[in-house]
Amino acid sequence: MAPEIYNHLKKELEAHSDSDRARAMQAYMKGLFEYYGINAPLRKELVKLLKKKYNLKMDQQLWELVHLLWADPHRECQYIALDLITPLAKYLTPDHLPALEKMMITKSWWDTVDGIAPALVGSIFRNFPEQRDTYVYKWMDSEIIWLQRAAIIFQLKYGRNTDWNMLCEAILKNDTSKEFFVRKGQGWALRQYSKYEPSRIMAFIEANPQLSGLTKREALRNITVQ
Repeated sequence: MAPEIYNHLKKELEAHSDSDRARAMQAYMKGLFEYYGINAPLRKELVKLLKKKYNLKMDQQLWELVHLLWADPHRECQYIALDLITPLAKYLTPDHLPALEKMMITKSWWDTVDGIAPALVGSIFRNFPEQRDTYVYKWMDSEIIWLQRAAIIFQLKYGRNTDWNMLCEAILKNDTSKEFFVRKGQGWALRQYSKYEPSRIMAFIEANPQLSGLTKREALRNITVQ
């Protein structure tokens, strides 16, 4: 059934393709991926129709479809895979972590990693906290920058329930990283938590002058210094 759904979707995407927009989207993403040239509102409408037609739910068929979409060269297919999974995040279990981890290191870029880490992986760790440390510490130690970023940003949706000590560990593990997306992720996570603990963020930045200028600027962006 998954191949049938995939083929149906491919026909819809091809029918709505826009070559001019595709070139612009590909250029924006530094030529890393092919595009059909379908904007987000239209993509979400196609996903809505797909879900209505096939009554998709969190089961093996959905994951077979996700794997087909992730293997597709067109970036919209990866976006659609996330569009299908994200509303069902509460049904994710630790059994899905290996697949999600593989997705983060396959066709990797900020757009998909940022869709997976906070909304999907973060949801699993919140519901199954006993699984968290095994993965997060492995990601901190990884040489793959996207896993490093995932270890830093998976708590973005936790709000006041953010594990501050773990966030600090994740940032300080790669505190002198030269990678833009790691530095940006550090600043983003700190800025998010600054909504709740601005003084803690300021103290952390002051205590760690080795952090990049980008990290510091991002972290302090919403803090008003008296």
